[in-house]
Amino acid sequence: MSTLPDKYEHKSVEHKWQQFWDERKTYAWDQAESRQNSYVIDTPPPTVSGLLHMGHVFSYTQADIVARYQRMKGKNVFYPIGFDDNGLPTERLVEKTKNVKAVDMPREQFITLCQEVVQEAEEAFRALFKSVALSVDWAQEYQTISARSRKISQMSFIDLYRKDRAFRQLQPTLWDPADRTALAQADVEDKEQASVMNDIVFKTETGDALIIATTRPELLAACVCVFYHPDDARYQHLQGTYAITPLFGIKVPILADEHVSIEKGTGLVMCCTFGDLQDIDWWKSHRLETRVILDKTGRLSHMEHTYNGKSPSVNPAADVQAICERLTGLTSKKAREETLEMMKEKGLLLKQVPIQNVVKCAERSGAPLEILVTPQWFIKILDQKAEFLKKAAAINWHPAYMKVRMDQWIEGLNWDWCISRQRFFGVPFPVWYSKRAGEEGKVLLADIDQLPVDPLVDLPKGYSRDEVNAEQDVMDTWATSSVSPQLSSWGISDVLAIDSDRHQKLFPADLRPQAHEIIRTWAFYTLVKAHYHQDTIPWDNIMISGWCLAADKTKMSKSKGNVVTPVDLIEEKGADVVRYWASTSRLGADTAYSEDVLKNGKRLTNKLWNATKFAAIHLSKCQTPPSTPKQDEQQGCITEVVDRWILSRLHAVVKKATEEFERNEYCIARTAIEEFFWKDFCDNYLEFVKARAYAEQEGITSQMQQSAVITIYHCLETLLRLFAPVLPHMTEELYSHIFADRYQALGSIHARGTWPKSDDYFTDESALIVGQATVEVLDTVRRYKAEHNVSPKRGLKTLAIHDQPQHLGKTKLVQLALFDLKHVCNAQEVLFNDGNSHHGLVSEQGLFTVVTELLADEA
Repeated sequence: MSTLPDKYEHKSVEHKWQQFWDERKTYAWDQAESRQNSYVIDTPPPTVSGLLHMGHVFSYTQADIVARYQRMKGKNVFYPIGFDDNGLPTERLVEKTKNVKAVDMPREQFITLCQEVVQEAEEAFRALFKSVALSVDWAQEYQTISARSRKISQMSFIDLYRKDRAFRQLQPTLWDPADRTALAQADVEDKEQASVMNDIVFKTETGDALIIATTRPELLAACVCVFYHPDDARYQHLQGTYAITPLFGIKVPILADEHVSIEKGTGLVMCCTFGDLQDIDWWKSHRLETRVILDKTGRLSHMEHTYNGKSPSVNPAADVQAICERLTGLTSKKAREETLEMMKEKGLLLKQVPIQNVVKCAERSGAPLEILVTPQWFIKILDQKAEFLKKAAAINWHPAYMKVRMDQWIEGLNWDWCISRQRFFGVPFPVWYSKRAGEEGKVLLADIDQLPVDPLVDLPKGYSRDEVNAEQDVMDTWATSSVSPQLSSWGISDVLAIDSDRHQKLFPADLRPQAHEIIRTWAFYTLVKAHYHQDTIPWDNIMISGWCLAADKTKMSKSKGNVVTPVDLIEEKGADVVRYWASTSRLGADTAYSEDVLKNGKRLTNKLWNATKFAAIHLSKCQTPPSTPKQDEQQGCITEVVDRWILSRLHAVVKKATEEFERNEYCIARTAIEEFFWKDFCDNYLEFVKARAYAEQEGITSQMQQSAVITIYHCLETLLRLFAPVLPHMTEELYSHIFADRYQALGSIHARGTWPKSDDYFTDESALIVGQATVEVLDTVRRYKAEHNVSPKRGLKTLAIHDQPQHLGKTKLVQLALFDLKHVCNAQEVLFNDGNSHHGLVSEQGLFTVVTELLADEA
């Protein structure tokens, strides 16, 4: 046992141990071991967004606490880290930081710029994750744009295509005009925005007015039908007739459909191609015309059909052409303003009512979405919803209630998964289209042994450049990160794998830790891929974390000025204190940033340091090296009832913490450990045994002292191991000094097999009862002194303890701990049921009346 430094310096200590763990490869996974001994974690690959925020520290630390527990329990933990560095998030980062636009520069030049930016961003992430002591195996690091990741992603696509799960189709698609790409249903969020409901005048063929309410009058040129509800008596006479659109004068059919709301607006609704998702359903079910007037930037264009004879107008062609020219090139918002202005001029706008409208927007850019008809690649999912629900049910959810979010998402799906993006920095589709006579447009796939390929550079086997058109779209980043377990296992199935032995040892994984907001994306898409590739679940367990909120319980944002930077916080407070804060959030729960919680963490680390320093004074007094608590108890080394009480309590805490960690309930486990440390060990036990540990008072035998110091040894040694997953730096520092011999044998407190085993501890039920009763007496004495406003150190002339009538005989239990109780209360004499009248208090548990007589102040 070496000397413990007087003061804990977190900056130097944390850096020292981080370097030590890295050099010693403390957290390395051993591929040679069997699958049964391994614990495989599918770690979230953070999106390289360029912003290191508290959410990274928050959720990744929680996963790390579980990883450290599993390793200490003896598992060969596979804990990798990846970086989701391709796709739209990265492109947006590059465009913002470099002040460029991808569409304004050569594709290869932009891709090169992306590669440079992600390298810088990833290095910042590595530094952050190392500073907070994530126990990942850095040798297993991957990037979603690396050659191996591209190969596995393309392998996944080919497998899905061969299984008739992937297909390409020209159809209406959710389109982000800001980023100029198609999106999937999961990339969309509903936003409530201020809007206006406009009552505008259509005409019937006979010239009668039809009043239609709409929020999107700029789409009038794309109107293909007017609908009413079949039970709406007001419009039965219009069945089979036509309406004439205002301004453009195009005849469109009037049809009945049960999806029209009779109460909303005027009961008449125009269907445009395409204003919303309902328009798509009507367009499909009624086989309506297609008139798309928006381009990929969200501006009005391609409006010639309104006056060139393709869609005959009853209005003069010159008038319609002038209107179209006035609108062409305008954004939807500007075109809406111009359209309403023209309708006012012609008396066709009757009423405007401000409303709040729910608008579908792109999750990344925030832009309102349009619906365009474009060719895209999809993965079929709608026909497998029942199977996905079964797979979700086969996974253990932590917390269990989070499974509802997955179920609701699956049940609410109404689009197949669009995986193609009209961007540049992504995994290319391994696809070409034949130009050979007789097979024009035929899809040509790369061979597996060609992967990874870039169709813009490479060629399908047997074809020349003149014989093919290369696919220019790239895969959505979710199409790659959805195989994150397989990116680590190096294969998508037992058949299609770079290393089949590695794949079988790593897939399916044991645990997926992730945040709740990406259940609908990352969790669902990973489940889809595992189901299609190998008919299995991707992991046995999924652990859901919440969000890190600002102190006011709102989302952190630069605009609000409530962002806390993790790098500065770790530098100031220390990683272990920040990790403590992360451990205080229960699974699935959002937690606000709290200086008070950080102060509690600092208070804990200070107390742990000081308690260890106190214990270090006494541990050298052990006459024989302690074994396990159970063996030392069996050999008669632990004789005093208070010692047996605290070790019985320790047994219960080891059992409780282990059970909670097995359920991934790191917060409950840490709470149980911390409560034992503060209340049982520090506040009570160490106070009880000071006299025996120092052995400087009359009546203390060598056996009594040895029982105390051995018990202190076991409590402290176990507590350091219990705290190790949450406070890795401090526990390593303390253990290496105080338990140097054991530390040398282990190599690290975080090494495999160092977690306390419940079987090494004992429970003495009688001692537990005695200990509880004795603590009640001590608490009552403390309360008595507090209520009389005297120092806790002030001595007692007499401590008289009386049974309450309903608890006769309890005083006999307390007498078993008389020596320790007398010294901790600093009492000259202790009386039990002496029959005299004393002033006193009833214990809070109602077991005793404890009556006291204070010594004079000078005592």
